Amino acid sequence: MMRPIHTGIITLAALVLSVFITACGGGGGGSLAGGGIGGTGVTSGTVSGFGSVFVNGIEFETDGASRDVDDEISTSNGFDDDTVLGIGMVVTITGTVNADGVTGTADSIVYDDDVEGPVAAIVEAPDMVTKTLTIFDFTVVVNRNTTVFENTAYGSLAANDLLEVSGYFGADGLYATRVEKQGVLDPGSSRVELKGTVSGFDGTDTFMLGTITVTFDGMTEFEDLPGTVTNGQFVEVEGTLETATSIAASRIELEDEGFGDDVDEISLEGIVTDFNDIGNFRVSGQRVNASSATFEPATLKTSIADDARVEVEGSIVNGILRATEVQQRAGDVQLSAVVLSTNNMAGTLRLQVVQGQPAITVTVNNKTQIEDKLPGGDEPLDLNGIVAGDFLNVEGFVDDSDKLIASQIERDEVGDIVLRGPIDKPPTGGSTASGTVSILGVSIATRSSTEFDGGDITTGTDFFLQINNGDLVEFTDYNEVGLPADGYADEVELED
Repeated sequence: MMRPIHTGIITLAALVLSVFITACGGGGGGSLAGGGIGGTGVTSGTVSGFGSVFVNGIEFETDGASRDVDDEISTSNGFDDDTVLGIGMVVTITGTVNADGVTGTADSIVYDDDVEGPVAAIVEAPDMVTKTLTIFDFTVVVNRNTTVFENTAYGSLAANDLLEVSGYFGADGLYATRVEKQGVLDPGSSRVELKGTVSGFDGTDTFMLGTITVTFDGMTEFEDLPGTVTNGQFVEVEGTLETATSIAASRIELEDEGFGDDVDEISLEGIVTDFNDIGNFRVSGQRVNASSATFEPATLKTSIADDARVEVEGSIVNGILRATEVQQRAGDVQLSAVVLSTNNMAGTLRLQVVQGQPAITVTVNNKTQIEDKLPGGDEPLDLNGIVAGDFLNVEGFVDDSDKLIASQIERDEVGDIVLRGPIDKPPTGGSTASGTVSILGVSIATRSSTEFDGGDITTGTDFFLQINNGDLVEFTDYNEVGLPADGYADEVELED
């Protein structure tokens, strides 16, 4: 089954979400290796780079690997992965990881999008950073800063766009890591894909996936099915959208459920759901016990909760992933600013946020996803291609050694200067007329023209009365010419 559609801001019912993500394994693809095959491990996460294929910080050599990309299978050597795979796609790789932990050899690569269909509705959040899309019975959350967009852009999304979406399921639906526009809805000819649990089968040629009617005939291709379906089966349907709520199926595939009962080694990236305690939660639908794991950063052990994006490493025993390590993969820190200098040997960038204030050092590692959003930009882009004067959007987190680790970097056209992070010392106090806060060692001044937001905050006086050391604050300086901010905030928001 799939979640029913509700009016307003649409969310997935918790029970439906649990059933769905357990069945689909978090969007990583179809056949997942299990049973501890010869010590071969499973790596499931987003593609972060090419030159081989980078997933979860591991560079996999792919010559000779089989590839199942949207059910198109190839085994040829010399395969150009970056022509059919893309940054932000959630893939599952089976293969071996070398002793260095950062290189390996892929035996197989599987990519299967989570949904492909027309946008029925769009609701933008007040912060204008996220939008909630309705595609069939799915709630899809896209983020201006962290979702990879292909053939479209955050600001260009529109009703009736045909989108292919890959991502991770969380409490509010499918958090999109990649969105690719395939065209515009044309009833009777638009190709679509969706997954769900079969219900209401009439015994002949018609069944339901949530509120969507699916019909099949003698020309429909069945995979891992005996030419028909049964209520309760979890399937993927490809076909033609005849009406807004009906699909003529050209292909129906029985989907695998999860990663299997036993996997010797697994690295799994995804969104935390069903969190009870560190010994009992899910990541991408997989039940996890991290009671004996180390956490990076160490503060994650006490702060981990639903909707946290993490990577879990360990082994699956009797269907439970017994984690040895849990790593943070996204964070609350965001900055959009101009590159002052780079150090490729050290793997660092220095960004000048405010004139006359210390530059912020950003550390890039083998798990950082780097994307070039400039027209005609470099793909793939790595640290070597970033130069002083580039304008970057960075998202990351502070590790145990107080380094700012970038989880995602976008090179983009010049935009507003943004710095979001925890206040790192008690505020000096202030009023609507003036005041100062410090974020990551950078002092931000406010003045009478500054706009304040966050809960019941409408004035500078409200803001300075309510904030405390460690609170998450976002500072924005309007910018059109690519210069560092002048140190005076145009907007200040106290984040949840």
